[in-house]
Amino acid sequence: MLPKSCEGTSDETKRVGSVDSLRCFAMTAVVAQHCWLMPFGWTGVWLFFVISGFVVTLTVIERPADRPALERLRGFFRRRALRIIPVYYAYVGIGLLLALLGGAKLDLFDVLSLFGFYHNVAMGLGGGTLGDWPVGHLWTISVEMQFYLVYGTVLVLAPRRTVIALLVAAFFAAPLLRFAAATEIAMLNLGSEASAYRIYSGSFLHMDSFALGALLAFAHRHGLLDRLARPLAWTGAAAILTYVATYSWLNYSIAHAQGIGILKNVVSGILWGQYREVFVYTALALASGGLVALAATGDRSVFWLLKSRLSRRIGEVSYGAYIFHALAIDAVALLLAVDPGALPVAQRLLLFAFSYTVTVIAAQLSFDRFESRFSGQRKPRVADGLLGVPTRGGETI
Repeated sequence: MLPKSCEGTSDETKRVGSVDSLRCFAMTAVVAQHCWLMPFGWTGVWLFFVISGFVVTLTVIERPADRPALERLRGFFRRRALRIIPVYYAYVGIGLLLALLGGAKLDLFDVLSLFGFYHNVAMGLGGGTLGDWPVGHLWTISVEMQFYLVYGTVLVLAPRRTVIALLVAAFFAAPLLRFAAATEIAMLNLGSEASAYRIYSGSFLHMDSFALGALLAFAHRHGLLDRLARPLAWTGAAAILTYVATYSWLNYSIAHAQGIGILKNVVSGILWGQYREVFVYTALALASGGLVALAATGDRSVFWLLKSRLSRRIGEVSYGAYIFHALAIDAVALLLAVDPGALPVAQRLLLFAFSYTVTVIAAQLSFDRFESRFSGQRKPRVADGLLGVPTRGGETI
């Protein structure tokens, strides 16, 4: 049974179109954040994480298990690599070449972290740069690749009941891991910003988001997602509201904040202290899970917003868009000779409009002229939360 949002499409191009649109909105939020327009736009990354868990799981469990397990595992990693690595390595490789030609002083650990997909670790340690080439956003790709390496192996090789049990355990273990990590990090006296970033970018500290998305895929496979979507969406909304209300009250009662300052470091800023680094990501996982469930089932509460052909198309190429967007923002800001952080809101909107347009055009060209050469398909089909949404029965990328 296909999600409602796929009904009526041809067999060749079946996709969960409304989830593609959701990815478009997630990517848009990230771009807006980096144009200094939406301080909570970073939450789009956690929506990507949930989508990743959903689509990579659905991609595997919808495929017939008619080949030896190790052969299926090799196929899984091959598809992930062909979809993720070419454009990513091309982007990083161009940056490395320009940095070397420009005489930039490079750290070998930082360079290897980009090619070895532990860039989030390098960023958490205060490094991860590549001269002036924008790579600060690529830590998320490392987190996703680490997820594929571990979870992909378990998903393909382990019995389904074992996988589901481990996913449930991972969902509840993640906040405990964040608490333990925060306790250890606090002893290092790194300062609030550096400490918050280590949690923000930590490997496997956000497996509750991935795990929830994966559990939604199993629910969909067993015909349960329609019944779970709205309750989960309400739970996610309640979790976000409870978190915001709790830490707004703490800001007011303990820090004596006033006005807009009551929301400081609640959903934007430095997410550290008073255990907010433990709870905010669980609230985001639940809220994002609710959105993915509603989108995947074509629920009318969100489908009106997600049915646009344009947003679906942008969502289909959002992996390339995510990779290119920081460079597009820097290039447009350079051409306009402006500092994005110092611009009035109206001019930030202009910067966003130009940067977003350049980003989407670059992503479309990249897919048509470059990425499809490795995937072997003219249209994007399946990958992960940053990359694509699964079809049923067809070959996946």
